[in-house]
Amino acid sequence: MNSSVIIERFRNAAGTFPERIAVVSGETEISYRDLERRAAACAETIGQKIKGPVVALLLPNSYGFAPLVLGALWAGKTIAVLPTLAPPPLLKLMAAEAGAELVITSEELVPCLVEVGIPCWIGDVSAERDPATVPVQKSSREAAIMLYTSGTTGRPKTVELTEANILANIDGCVAATGFSEKEAMLAVLPLFHAYGLTVTLLLPLTVGARLIVVERFVPRAVLQMIEHYRITCFIAVPSQFRLLSKEPAEIDASSLWLCIAGGERLPEVVAAEFEARFHHPIAQGYGTTEASPVISLNIPETNHHGSVGKPLPGTTVTIRDEQDTVLKAHEIGEVCVAGPTVMLGYYRDAENTGKKIRDGVLHTGDKGYFDQDGYLFLVGRADDLVKVSGEKIYPSEVERVLESFDGVDEAAVLAVPDEKHGARLHAFLSPEPGAKLNDAALRAACRERLEPFKVPRSFSFVDQMPRTATGKTDKRALAATAV
Repeated sequence: MNSSVIIERFRNAAGTFPERIAVVSGETEISYRDLERRAAACAETIGQKIKGPVVALLLPNSYGFAPLVLGALWAGKTIAVLPTLAPPPLLKLMAAEAGAELVITSEELVPCLVEVGIPCWIGDVSAERDPATVPVQKSSREAAIMLYTSGTTGRPKTVELTEANILANIDGCVAATGFSEKEAMLAVLPLFHAYGLTVTLLLPLTVGARLIVVERFVPRAVLQMIEHYRITCFIAVPSQFRLLSKEPAEIDASSLWLCIAGGERLPEVVAAEFEARFHHPIAQGYGTTEASPVISLNIPETNHHGSVGKPLPGTTVTIRDEQDTVLKAHEIGEVCVAGPTVMLGYYRDAENTGKKIRDGVLHTGDKGYFDQDGYLFLVGRADDLVKVSGEKIYPSEVERVLESFDGVDEAAVLAVPDEKHGARLHAFLSPEPGAKLNDAALRAACRERLEPFKVPRSFSFVDQMPRTATGKTDKRALAATAV
């Protein structure tokens, strides 16, 4: 195998902009020159401590993430990036299946590893080495990064991504948006997440931009960072944009250029409130870990509300039916992806890899369509489609209607068991402050906008929606409370 091209690009950026601030996290600010020296030191230590081909990282969002990821690639290792909120027994299983002999972690996460007997080392990112004295090692494996799916359809799968996958995604994002060394990227997503790792960490560090890491999402603090560091770009989930819009602190957000929502459906009210507050649109994007992860995105100049944008340059997206026939504009089918960003496969899982990638085409499991101008629209996941009284329903359609009503801040719709009908639609609603909602009025309003079988039969009201580790609405938790 070849030595790391990601490291080559990072070092080129460090050589071009040595004095520029590379990473800001908490009280720490470090230049590209110093980050390169610390990554070299991490590479030397990792090479000494870990003789096998795989190293696992279990780290919160922090300054240390960057030099340790870069150091591991520099040392020629495949990196298994473990999710910080996974329970200890699952972490043990993930590390063992990846073949990691040691987990590099932070002090606060040591107890959860010790609890299940996982060998670990607190990553020291303070040491520096002359980069010229630390050779970039060749990897013995094709996969550079191992990431874990969210596990929404069962046990998380281990996605293997090559450097070519990741760099193709970075290059596509740069080509689509014009992202350059002049930008300041705010990293609010977990860095163990595909978007966090590829887009908010590796993209800026391979082009010479600034990276500002948010260690914990606190709306007021995030807004202050946007003003102080003159943030131009950040990617977040809709719930985070919602919270930023509602935070009363006054800030100067005029530096913002590219604000992208991903991870789940962007409610129209969230997009409208954010733009009204900050005078800048949210451009919706779309991706999946198996595609490294970005598949499509909007840009502010041509933002199509309701769409997830156009496919990245170099990425081919088609809409296909169950017979694998490519469909025409406005015909709904499965979103399928081909090109250099498609994963190597699921680690040691040929069966599921074969189901997901057929004839070189990634079948995402998401349903959508293209409009006549080539913009992609999503209607839901194939496994989100529910049947009620024999009729097929995408909950996202009902959620959009509910969120258009006065007094409704957020909606989540799911099918729950029903003795009489087998299943019924149940809507969870988060009211706006001071709003009074009642079932009868909501049902009547729905009948004016929806076909009868799409009208929820029952409602629950919650102060706020439960969230997964990545900020998505946790429908599993809601389903457990449905009556």
